[in-house]
Amino acid sequence: MDNIAYLLDEKASPWARALALVREECSEFGAAFFDAVGFEGFFEGCVCLTVPDSFRATWLNSHYGALLRKTFTAVYGSDFVDYKVRVLDEKAAQPALQKVSQVSKEVERRILSTIAQASVAQADRNAEEKLNLYEKYTFDNFVEGECNFTALKACQTIVEHPGDSAMNLLLVYGAPGLGKTHLLQSIAASLQQSRPSLRIVYRQAYDFLRDFVAIGDAAKVKDWGKVNSLKQKFADCYEHCDVLLMDDIQLLKNGLKSQERLSMLIKYMCRMGRQVVLSCDCHPSKFKKLSQGERPEKNSLSHELTADLLNPLENCVAVGLAEPDFNTRMALIRKMSEGIPFVESDREEICRYLAIQPRANVRIIEGLMNWLRAMHVLNNVELNLANVKRMHASSKSGVSSILTVENVMESVAAEFSIEPRVLCSKRQDAGVSVPRKVAMYLCRELTTESLKNIGEAFHRDYSTVISSINSLVEQISKDESLRRRVEDIRYMLES
Repeated sequence: MDNIAYLLDEKASPWARALALVREECSEFGAAFFDAVGFEGFFEGCVCLTVPDSFRATWLNSHYGALLRKTFTAVYGSDFVDYKVRVLDEKAAQPALQKVSQVSKEVERRILSTIAQASVAQADRNAEEKLNLYEKYTFDNFVEGECNFTALKACQTIVEHPGDSAMNLLLVYGAPGLGKTHLLQSIAASLQQSRPSLRIVYRQAYDFLRDFVAIGDAAKVKDWGKVNSLKQKFADCYEHCDVLLMDDIQLLKNGLKSQERLSMLIKYMCRMGRQVVLSCDCHPSKFKKLSQGERPEKNSLSHELTADLLNPLENCVAVGLAEPDFNTRMALIRKMSEGIPFVESDREEICRYLAIQPRANVRIIEGLMNWLRAMHVLNNVELNLANVKRMHASSKSGVSSILTVENVMESVAAEFSIEPRVLCSKRQDAGVSVPRKVAMYLCRELTTESLKNIGEAFHRDYSTVISSINSLVEQISKDESLRRRVEDIRYMLES
């Protein structure tokens, strides 16, 4: 037998000693189970084992993991770090399968029955994990833009090369509503489809905190049976996975022990070549680092994490998500409004009008789309451009809808990147004269001021205002880009 043959190999003999120690603590079933476990060597503190199939790998980790670590520590001493299991391909698995067939029929029946149960349990776990994902949170549904391009590409790279040291640990950071959860769940959904053999775990930080605290709560009441059960469940979930995705780790702020445990888990996963992706609401440099024994301030809204957890985060690959820029807002509104019955001839202009105004995050845009849909259903309002403008303006309670000449001048100056006071100066170069004409034109269109008053605001006379407006009208009839720019400023002011 292969395991006996290892005795002749001086380098492999520790495995023979370990196997003997393991069998001393195993039942007949366990002893027979280990006939199918092979030894590949001891490399950089890691014992490399093989099993014929993934079910045996799952069973080995869940039922004999603690025993193996205890035994390898006794055999290898401080040189031992951990063990890992490789599943053989079908051809390579035949010798190991033949050894299993040599045990008694009863033991073989029990092994096959156990494997079948493990298969069902694994399928149930996979089904549960899939239920934890939002169906719409996929890469296909993620709207790409300058504000999220780097983060998106980093997450897609994880799917192509999970566990690659160049992208492990990956941290996705950004304010709420910018797409962190969408990206993490997209990784999970893509990996489940492209690499079904991988064990993928997606959790919110609160889930991790709850699972960890439950072990301590059971220990406080000395319910050791429950403690062991919860520890095993915790290990099965977090330590035996191939890819760990955890959302909003800043929520662990007050859980000092849980932060320490997560730090240990991150280091272990990365050392074993297993992928870890985390998210939080800001860059690691924005966190205050709590030293050993220091506790976070009570009721503080500041960002604080322990040194244990921040140390790996400071050396990770951190990619950020920013507030949606105009093009991204436009793309988001186009996508979210697909089911909203905008008048088709006005659809593009409505999307542009709604996209002009900055929006802090995707949730605000989604809320706006839901509101417009509700207004249409409840009030039977035709969603043309004029009605959308009217409803959007009236929805801003407490905000004055009266525009002034000063409002217009400030908006035009900002669009053309000049100071508002320059519009009232004597300069006549194109860099000032065109913005001045635009400002005068929009003052006439959007304010209640007379042409005389508009002229006084710009330090010009009545006839100059009329001439400037007529000149701009002629220009925009020939220059589409200028016409578009003027219209966008109008949308900004109207919204």
